Amino acid sequence: MEGFCYLPHYPCPMHIEPSQKMLKTRLRRELRQKRSAVDPEQRRAWDHLINRHLQQYARQTAPRVVAGFMAFDGEPDLLPALTSLGRNGVKLALPVLQDAPGKTVMTLRTWSPGMKLDANRYGIAEPAATEEVRVTDIDLVLVPLVGWDRTGGRLGMGASFYDRLFQPFAGLEKPLRIGVAYELQRLPAVPRDPWDIHLHGMLTENGWFTCGPAGATMVSLTPEQQ
Repeated sequence: MEGFCYLPHYPCPMHIEPSQKMLKTRLRRELRQKRSAVDPEQRRAWDHLINRHLQQYARQTAPRVVAGFMAFDGEPDLLPALTSLGRNGVKLALPVLQDAPGKTVMTLRTWSPGMKLDANRYGIAEPAATEEVRVTDIDLVLVPLVGWDRTGGRLGMGASFYDRLFQPFAGLEKPLRIGVAYELQRLPAVPRDPWDIHLHGMLTENGWFTCGPAGATMVSLTPEQQ
């Protein structure tokens, strides 16, 4: 895929310099406020486009296993597209937080449309007691975020759950890491630390883009899928 973004494995403690940490905190606050202020009707229109783009891309690439997320804090709602994919035979997974010795980790577990979801400690819906899905079995992972840039930079909520889970696979083409957000969350450049995973591409209301050092390139769909 064009615009493949690499990040070598970086086995260091996740220590952020004070100035970098303050910058990320400020950007998170500003972008979350900006996202929360979107008019509900406008949000529904953007979500409709994002779901349509996702379904079109899935028809083109035919992924067998897709990891998504349940919308939280104003994130795009992918439930319509995920439901359609699940009913068409795609295996779905959602993130689940679980306690480990001295820390909280994120895993991916199977989910099917209509399956009961429980709220975790942050209020995010997740499946309970379902089968864990190995990262190496996933074809496409849809990654939530607060901010993004056209080279594949991602600003998350700050807990580094996605960074920890995908860092061992950061230099691999699979699973394909695609950020999902609105265009208004785009930054000129996301401040990055060595352990921050890069995105292979982005999905917004404007379409599907690959990411690379030169910027983003729109993925064209065949006429019958537009």
